[in-house]
Amino acid sequence: MQERWGVEREQQDTRYRLSFTVGGLLMPQGVVCARRFVDSRPQPDVPNVPVGAAIVSIRDEVVDSNMLAIRTVSANRRVTAEVCKRLSALSYAELALLASDAVSPQDRRYLMWIAMCRYYLFVGEFASEVLRERFLLGETISHADYDRFVLNKALWHPELESVSAATASKLRGNVFKAMREAGLVEGDPRGVCSIVPAVFGSLLAALEGPDSAASSFFPSRGPMN
Repeated sequence: MQERWGVEREQQDTRYRLSFTVGGLLMPQGVVCARRFVDSRPQPDVPNVPVGAAIVSIRDEVVDSNMLAIRTVSANRRVTAEVCKRLSALSYAELALLASDAVSPQDRRYLMWIAMCRYYLFVGEFASEVLRERFLLGETISHADYDRFVLNKALWHPELESVSAATASKLRGNVFKAMREAGLVEGDPRGVCSIVPAVFGSLLAALEGPDSAASSFFPSRGPMN
């Protein structure tokens, strides 16, 4: 299967990318890979567009040097590939901020959530249509909310119906794990979770801007800064 990079966009007859079965948010791994990418090349003339397949340039080095400190070769390759795919949806400027020592750990988590939401359209739509809306309506979210979202999307994306029960459970669990690790929800992971409003730090707010499309991925009632 041909590898796909960058932001996933809704197109007619396009199947969702549904490979987010492991890893949660992968923030520490994302920082390592972002640093290697930024260190390996100068800033491009247009630093605010997704880097796309250019991220491939670091993948083999990250694996061969075991930069992510993963015990088995197979797991190392799998996690590195997943991290690189998500980072391909960030711009050079966003990767540079992710790699910077000046940015807060929380903003790093937000950047990795942005990466996941952009690379996986399904996750991005869940974030904007369910997580954000549930926060505006009642400030809680549950597995039942996720399941209703899947049923609704399956009307236009029949590939969701072909996913096995075990894989569907992994996908749901990993979305909720990523939200918890991003600091967006807290509470019982198998029950009703409280939604935590997101507030960008000054560096991330300045980079994304007040009208950034990325703000739709976060629970907030107003400006993100």
